[in-house]
Order: sequence, then structure tokens, then C-alpha cells
Amino acid sequence: MARKSSFKRSIGSLTGLCVVSLQVFPAERIATCSLPQSLCVFSRSIPLLPQDFAGSSGFQGQDIMGGAAIIFKRPKRVSDLAGAAAMMVVKRQPRSPFRPVEIARNTSPDKRKPGVRPGETEVASSTTSDSDKAEAIKIQANTYYDQGQFALAVEAYKNALKYSPQDAVIYNNLGASYFSLGKNSEAADAFKKSLELKANDADAYFNLGITAGATGKHEEALEAFKQAVRLKPDWGDAYNAIGDTYLNLGRYAEAAAAYEQTVRLQPDNSSAYSNLGYSYERIGKTSESLDALQKAVKLKGDDVVAYNNLGASLYKAGRYKEAIEAFGDAVRLKPEDAEALNNLGAAYYIVEQYAHALDSFLKATAAKPDFADGEYNLGNAYYMSGKYREATTAYRKAIEIKPDYVEARTNLGSLLIALSEPSEAITELQEAIRLRPDNPISHNNLGYAYVKIGETLPKPAATEYYRKAVEAYTEALRLKPDYAKALNNLGAVYNKMGLYPEAIEVLQRVVQMKPDFAEAQYNLGTAYYNREQYKEAVTALQQAVRLKPDYADAYNSLGSTLYKAQQFEQAIEAYKKTLSLKPTAETSNNLGTVYFRTKRYQEAASAFKEAIRIKPDYGEAHFNLAVAYVALSDRKGALDEYNNLKSLDPRLADEFFKRFLKK
Repeated sequence: MARKSSFKRSIGSLTGLCVVSLQVFPAERIATCSLPQSLCVFSRSIPLLPQDFAGSSGFQGQDIMGGAAIIFKRPKRVSDLAGAAAMMVVKRQPRSPFRPVEIARNTSPDKRKPGVRPGETEVASSTTSDSDKAEAIKIQANTYYDQGQFALAVEAYKNALKYSPQDAVIYNNLGASYFSLGKNSEAADAFKKSLELKANDADAYFNLGITAGATGKHEEALEAFKQAVRLKPDWGDAYNAIGDTYLNLGRYAEAAAAYEQTVRLQPDNSSAYSNLGYSYERIGKTSESLDALQKAVKLKGDDVVAYNNLGASLYKAGRYKEAIEAFGDAVRLKPEDAEALNNLGAAYYIVEQYAHALDSFLKATAAKPDFADGEYNLGNAYYMSGKYREATTAYRKAIEIKPDYVEARTNLGSLLIALSEPSEAITELQEAIRLRPDNPISHNNLGYAYVKIGETLPKPAATEYYRKAVEAYTEALRLKPDYAKALNNLGAVYNKMGLYPEAIEVLQRVVQMKPDFAEAQYNLGTAYYNREQYKEAVTALQQAVRLKPDYADAYNSLGSTLYKAQQFEQAIEAYKKTLSLKPTAETSNNLGTVYFRTKRYQEAASAFKEAIRIKPDYGEAHFNLAVAYVALSDRKGALDEYNNLKSLDPRLADEFFKRFLKK
């Protein structure tokens, strides 16, 4: 039998009879009605932000680790640029004009006699002295050396020593010839013999230093170069070699001191300025590094390394626009320089010019396919550009190149959470932690992955994952006690678990540590609300919106808390602000609830209509609008909404029928 309805109107019994959908504290069903509990219908709020912690936008889930460090290039040593052999000092002494000596001929004038072998000389007179013979052969050996015929030079110098076995110069030049042939041991022996014969020979010490350095004997090289400058204090090349050796030893302050002497003696030595800038950077003298590198590029405008390092120093000094220009110059000079391209991308990245950063990182990885840092930085740029799938590919490539790349695994884990793949994220983050157990960011992100899994499970199973999240955050904080994000997230988990006293204790620590942390203030307000400490909740939420004026969820929560505190006008303003920032059906419904509570039924009806416009199948808003129509004596409107409810939410339709239509 069809129901026969009659429209009953009793404003006194209507006050507060509305379905509320407070969006802020979804862990419980919240009544904002003034009628007895039996007359109120409650609904859960709907979380709207993809990163919310069960609807709480105060949860700052995962952290992303920063880009790979800017690459300061080790400048080329003089020996790298010219070849160590080219640095060798070969001595040449002019012959005495009053002692003519015939040097070796290529062929014998007497056809019956064999030609002169390399290193031998045919002497015109039987009275020629041994010293003259040695001098003649030495001149021929020097010619071989100059022509790059080092094997012939060795034989000639050795032959000369037969006539002048105590000649330090010949031993020095023999050592240079051996070195040019790659016979470093023989070269060192020759230089040492030269020094035995002439202990104050700066050139021989210099050559011995080069030989020792070429074989990795940097301490020996250093001692030899120091002897060279002791004997020849104004020798810029020797000071430069000392600087290079200190660089090889990682003794940057001493390298800088040596290069300072080099540029004092050789003010136009661009490579020394470049190395000086590099050394200064290594000891934290950024300003001095900048000065030296600027001089280097001024002296030599095509020095790619100097431009790269100038950009790196400018980057380190926070002068990012100038860094971009310097890196750009390096790339202009050498378009396929992967490190300079990577650095240019990093400079664009830090000023949030992600499109330019992507372009540079893509070129860097194309120029150097096995460039793990380049792939990692490319992943970060994709991540920040919202291109998550591309970022995933780049991180995986970085890990393929470098399996122990903790930062790449950590950020991949963070990304997989954003892609709603928390189980895969856990796998990556656990591996990152295995590789580097003391990385707090990996533990923080692991905690968030556990939370996201917990949100998909029924309460008993969810609680177990929340406990795992607590363990992860606790470990992150053990490693880094001032890690504000992890502390905030721990408080958010406690809120989720209903452990509000613990949440308050943790979140109070966060806001003391970092008073401008808007999300922590928001979470603290949530905890206070659930403890029914509305005054404290209002204070915390007001702080949240003061710190972050566009914080829509915090304004919505503030409105709900003010309603609980019966500060209705302030609640209305908070909801209006929420709607100006992020219009949602739930907030419009909540605003209508406050209007209804303060007997502004027309405004209430308008708010409920707006909620329905945004979300046509929103049963609670239809119910509330029907009640508002009752208050406005709009029988037709009330019946229309009742009829809508019968298909949308039969339970609410029946509730409305019992209260207003049933006889």
C-alpha cells in the first residue's frame, strides 16, 4: 500500500536537524547538530588530496633527496696538457769556438770502411780529446732528441758517457730520453746519477720530480720539486708542479699556496689560475675561488674546465643566474661535455626552470650513456615536472648503471608511493636502507609507504602497518633528531591510530622546533580536536592558516572546530574562505549546516544547493536541503528533495519521512 504523506512543520523541532559532512577529521563521525543524537544523521568526510593522510593534508609523506652534487672538474695538470716528456729540461751547452770537432757523418768517405753507427762519431784527428769527442756525440744526441728519435738519443748519450763518464749534463739528458721512451725506472736512475755528480742542479731535480710523479710516487716527486725551487726560487714552472703534486695528494691548502707562488711569478698563467680556483674551492674559500677562476677565463677564453668550475663556484655561492651563464659558456665551447651539461641542468633545476633542466640532463645522458648522476638528476627533473613515469625510467636507469645508488633508490621509492604502488616502494626503500642504514630520508619514506598500505586495509591489519610506520619514523628520528618532517609524520600516524595524547606530545615538539611548520600546526589542531580541546585546536589551526594563507583544508578544519566551540560567525567565515580556495560539496554542506544552526535558513538552502550542484548524488546535502525547505515552509521543495532521496539514499529518505511526512 502506498504511503500517504502529510507535511508536518515544526520549526522548534528542526533546529540542527541536518546531515553534516565535516571534512576535516575523518577518523570519527562528527555531529554538529543541536538536536538529540537520535535525530541526527552523520556522514564521513571525503578526503580530496592525493597525498592526504586519511584525509589530512598535514601529512608530509615522502621526502625527495636532492640532486647529485655539482661536478667540479679537476683541471688538467701541465703534464697532462703538454705531456710530461715535454716538461723535461734537456740541457744544451754551446761548443767552444776554439775547439773544432767533427761530428758524426751518416756515411764514410772511405767506401771500404763501414758507416758510422748511431751514437758514434768519426774523428778527424787522432789528437782529439775525450771531452771533445763526448761533446760532439752529445750534440748529435741532442739532435736525435729534438727530432723525437729517443732510442737513437739514448744510444748516443750512452756512447758520450764512454768519453765523459762524470758529465752530469749527459746523465740528465739521458734520463729525459729514457722518460720519453716510457722507461721511467732507467730515467730516475739517470737523474739521480746526474745529481750525484752535480748536487745543486735544479733542472735535474725538476726532471726527477716529473719522473717520480709519473709513476705515482708523489711524495718523492714533491721532495724533488721542493729542491728545485730551493735552488731556483723564482721558477714558476716548479711551483706549478708542486701545486699539481699536492692536488694529487689531496692536500688542497698546500696546493693553493704553491699556485699562489706560480701566479705571482707567472701572472699570465691561465692554467695555474684555474688550478688555484679549484684548490680554493676544495678548502672552502669560495670568494677566492671565484676570483681565481674569473682570471683564468679572462686569460684563456676557451678554457672549458675553468668555465665549468667558475659555474660551480657561482652555484655554491648561490649566484645561480651567473652560474647558468658560466656553465652555458662551457657547453658552448664543448657541446658534448656531459659534466658541464649536467651542471647546467642542476643550475636550472635549483631555480625551478624544470623544462630547461630536462633539456640539459637529456643532452648530458645522451653524451654519456653510462652517466648515473645524469640519469638521477634527470629523474628528479621529471619528478618535479609531474612526469612520474619518465622519472621512474630515469631512476631505474641510474640504478642499473650504479646498483648501490642509494639516492636513486630512495627517490624511486618516493615516486612509487605517489604512483600508488606502495608495495614496490617498500622494496626499493628497504634496499636503500640495506645499502645505507643511516639514511634518515629512506626511513621516513618507508614509513609513509607503510601508511599508504595501511589506508587500504581493514582496521586490525591497518593498525599493524601503522605500527611499522611508527618504527620507521622512530628510526629516522634516531638518526636525525631534528628531522621535523619525520616528527610531523609520526604525529600524523599517532592521530591515525587514535593515540591523540602521543600525537600532541610529538607535534608540540615539532612546532617548538619549527614554529613556521604549517602542516604540523594543522596536525596538532587535529589531535586537539579529537581530544575535544577546541580552544587549543582553534589556536593551532589559526596558526596553520596564518603561515599558509592558501591552506584550504586547514580553513575547513578551523570552520569545523569553531562550530564545535559554538563560534558560529567565525566558522562561517572559515568555511567561506575554504570555498574561495577549494570549492567542494562537503564544505558547502558544512557551511549550510552553520547557517541552519543560526536559523539563517535561506542561506542554508543556498549552501546546500551549491553542494548538490557540485555533487548531484550527495544524499546528505539533499536531506539537509529538504530540512531547510521545511524550515522555509516550502512544501514542494521539501517533497522534491524527499523524492530525490528515495533513489539516492533510501535510509535518509525513510528518516525524513518518519520525521516530517508520516502521520
